[in-house]
Amino acid sequence: MTDQPIVVVDAGAYSLSETSIAGAAQRLAEIAQVLSRRYTVHVITRPATDIVDLGAARVVAPGEDAARAIAAADAVMFFDTPDRRRIELAVAHRKLIISECRAPIEHMSYPSVLGCADPTGEHQRFLGTYRRLLQVTHHFLCRSQVERAALLSTLCAFGRTTPDDIARSWTLDHLITTVPVGFSRAGLEEADATDPVHLADFLWTGGIWAFFEPLMLVEAMAILRDRGVDASAAFLHATPTEDTRSTIADVGRAIDDLGLGDRVHLNTEPLALSERVKYVKAAEAYVCIARPGAENETGTRLRLRDTWLHGIPTIIDPHGISGDLVARENLGVVLHEPSAKSLADALQQVKSGEVGRPMRRMERLYENSTAAFLTWLDKELRGE
Repeated sequence: MTDQPIVVVDAGAYSLSETSIAGAAQRLAEIAQVLSRRYTVHVITRPATDIVDLGAARVVAPGEDAARAIAAADAVMFFDTPDRRRIELAVAHRKLIISECRAPIEHMSYPSVLGCADPTGEHQRFLGTYRRLLQVTHHFLCRSQVERAALLSTLCAFGRTTPDDIARSWTLDHLITTVPVGFSRAGLEEADATDPVHLADFLWTGGIWAFFEPLMLVEAMAILRDRGVDASAAFLHATPTEDTRSTIADVGRAIDDLGLGDRVHLNTEPLALSERVKYVKAAEAYVCIARPGAENETGTRLRLRDTWLHGIPTIIDPHGISGDLVARENLGVVLHEPSAKSLADALQQVKSGEVGRPMRRMERLYENSTAAFLTWLDKELRGE
């Protein structure tokens, strides 16, 4: 037995497998690494033979094992896409509940939702769980100041903040801590120990969702070819899912129609995280172009982690807080009027050496940025 407090981290619907982990799950895993240096940490996740590095945390399977882990925990931590039943278990056992939950705005654009006979009813599955977390969570984590501001208004509307809260803290720090998107020391050490492997000059490093503009990268590469610029691009994560299949198919057709098979690679096979690190280290720039929309106004794109960690510029749209971050921190190029031509111009600037490489941002290290949250958690676990 250990005298350390027990913290359960629930991965919800996110996979922690090396070959299927996404940005939100990577953030969850790296935060679990940091927590495991201080507490006994159990991570609830679907079984897999290739679970990513979780530090000293122990994996617990959903079901009876997860129920026992929650019952024995001192605190339970939920992220996006949580399991409603496990939320209710944590409530029933009167556990300290911590949540990083964002309003399910992007879910309203998912083909799996829009294709239902009742899209509004289908979306209620996500919305109901989100609302329940707002009701029962004792402390919230946010990824940015913009997300924090949005959450403050939501908590007020839900009656979760009172005059007593403001009297306790004008900034409501006892309810919310901002832990910016970043990387863990283990992630940093892995990056430094990995040799770069060139796959393509420009990488689309995240998912290919309906609210992004992946076709713009394909069209920009055609422009570069016509200009005589020797350049290549790759979509790293193009394994089709129910909600990305049609967009990925459109990208594949565009590559074929424009005759870019030798310049643009669409990686439709699952990619291990260790392999991904090799490719992102060797890239000249990352590309992430999205459409104007509510999701991009209210959420920080987790793929910026790679720029803060590897010091490789990001080329991005201006639609939301991520573009503001890139501009303010000089992390790359913001396309103020995104188009295939403006993207091609930016890519050509990178190839010609006109775009500088940002430095690694150590303030983004989770061991540093979680300090205020861990101080709060220590006090709560001691009953102070």
